[in-house]
Amino acid sequence: MKSEEIIVCVENTGSGFRIFPMEREEAHRRGVKHLVVRILGFNREGMLLVQKRALTKKSHPGKYTDSASGHVLYEDDFSFRTIMKSAERELWEEMGVRGILKLYLEQKFDHEDLELNYVFLALIEGEPRFNEEVEAESSGFKTVEQLRHMLKNEKFVYFAKELWEKFLADYPTTEAIKKLAESLGKAHARKDGEN
Repeated sequence: MKSEEIIVCVENTGSGFRIFPMEREEAHRRGVKHLVVRILGFNREGMLLVQKRALTKKSHPGKYTDSASGHVLYEDDFSFRTIMKSAERELWEEMGVRGILKLYLEQKFDHEDLELNYVFLALIEGEPRFNEEVEAESSGFKTVEQLRHMLKNEKFVYFAKELWEKFLADYPTTEAIKKLAESLGKAHARKDGEN
């Protein structure tokens, strides 16, 4: 990650929220709330894409997390599309895959890291190719049973652990995840047909 990234920061104005740009390192140093995307990925076989952060990461080194996550980069014409583009970018940069994205949870606040999160589900096509921020040997597709075991026995980024637990409560079996994948795939095909 480049330190000169300009990210979307958020301030509560009392009557709503104001967004504004700030350099990433400054936002972290000053403790300013900012927007983050998180992606929970899976494939058509009902396998879940889990990332283990590299030991070289500044925050949460060596911990398991969601499939991909990162800051929302600021654009003058900010819209929900800006958030979606950031999710697509993070999935590609960290895991080397594209996905069919669907919003899962919006504006879920992480008090520990001062992040306002937009959480996406992603139907992943293809095999991941990890970047240097990801521990490749431990990352990849996991079964529902493997992820449940990992959540009990491995160290996770706290917020990501909560998200995976919610996902598994909503989609508790491989079959449920396969159905989710099928519905996302069909919705995407319909959308493509309309364009």
